[in-house]
Amino acid sequence: MPATKPLTIESVNLDDEHEMDEFDRQVITAGMVTVGAEIARLRDRGLLDAQGKLTIKELPADMRQGTDRDFGG
Repeated sequence: MPATKPLTIESVNLDDEHEMDEFDRQVITAGMVTVGAEIARLRDRGLLDAQGKLTIKELPADMRQGTDRDFGG
């Protein structure tokens, strides 16, 4: 049963299995859009290659083992 409006956690009928399935579908679809946008952003910044692998493998100097680090706390 396709919903005519977006469902929210406040509006979904938790006792209706079909409505819960539609709610799950909407949440997963929205999540995939967000993930796709983040992947595109990371590619644009040169952090991911075309296959989605990290292009930078080396840690910044202040994050390397044995470095004196100050986290400001």
